[in-house]
Amino acid sequence: MKRLFSVVLAGAMAMSILAGCSSAGIQVGGGSASTTTAAASEAAGSGSGDKAAPVENADGTSSLKGQNVRVVIGSTSTSGDSYMMADIVTRYLSKYMGFNGKVDAIGNAAALEEMQTAKGDGKTVMMFHDMTYMSVLFGAVDEKYSLENMTIGPRFGRNPGACFGAAKESGWTSLKDVTEYLKANPDKTVSFNIEAGGTSHIAFAAYYLDVKAKEGDEVAGRIKAIVGGTTAEKLQRLWDRNADVIYGDTSAFEQYTLDGVDAQLAMNMFDSGSTVEGVEIQSMADDGVEFDGKAFDFPKDFAMYFPKDMDASVLAEYEAAMKKVVNDPDFQADMKKLYYTVLSEDEVGLDVSQKFILEKRDMCAQIIKQAPNLDDITA
Repeated sequence: MKRLFSVVLAGAMAMSILAGCSSAGIQVGGGSASTTTAAASEAAGSGSGDKAAPVENADGTSSLKGQNVRVVIGSTSTSGDSYMMADIVTRYLSKYMGFNGKVDAIGNAAALEEMQTAKGDGKTVMMFHDMTYMSVLFGAVDEKYSLENMTIGPRFGRNPGACFGAAKESGWTSLKDVTEYLKANPDKTVSFNIEAGGTSHIAFAAYYLDVKAKEGDEVAGRIKAIVGGTTAEKLQRLWDRNADVIYGDTSAFEQYTLDGVDAQLAMNMFDSGSTVEGVEIQSMADDGVEFDGKAFDFPKDFAMYFPKDMDASVLAEYEAAMKKVVNDPDFQADMKKLYYTVLSEDEVGLDVSQKFILEKRDMCAQIIKQAPNLDDITA
């Protein structure tokens, strides 16, 4: 069995797309997150002034044609979804804008710092998901890295595939099943292996708060957290039965849901952050999880970010090019191969993108404010 674990663990490490992307050393707790105001939300993403009209060059290029463009991401991994999605988008933007783009996986803190020091000429762009602002909300980085000190650019994709997973022998095929188990067994607890300060933390907190609102403190109080670990380490905890539920990516879990998998390794995966095309799995919203009276839909949303003093005309060139990219059949096929969601031309527009990111940040701020301190519910 140890040999089997080693083989499977190696495979998981090779295949996994890490779901949390959280920063090391994050100290979190209910009430520690900074909150945002409507006025601040309206100010974010304003750039250097009035927006210029979209530039439509006849040859499909831009003022950056022939230039080297550095795309920094908030991850140091070159195998996770942050790198893969940024690489796909950079290749297609290079095609439509005519620049030479290269992705640089420098990590969250370094990428955020680049947005404070880089010129607003479009030659340095940050492409990352919700950790761009969540790291500020969780207090992992300074307030100077808030969205108000950057320019929010076009969104370019979603990864809805992060989900929960449990041993098949548990019989759980949804978070609702977990809740019913806790209600029927008042002497039992259920442990969730998550990453502090990441998307798994938000998804876990939303479930906890939903149970608290609908079933009360007694049931919610028996939901426990195990903090930390890569996807491979979470899988090992599940197989050793040291965690009841884990959070990761469908691409990492799917192989253990197939027929013929050893009973110790067999899993059920359920309650993804959002609808995943091509994968038979219900989302948290499908399962009835709500926050603030609304269905909880929480994929990882990716967007471009630029320095605060970004040249408005170059920003408009990025917007125009991204609208072409999302309509490219080859781009659509490349994204769908990895189960990433392709956005519409309207969704990648600047005004829509900025409004979406700011509203999602405000929702996350409220979840963090209401969530329990992980130190108080650690298994």
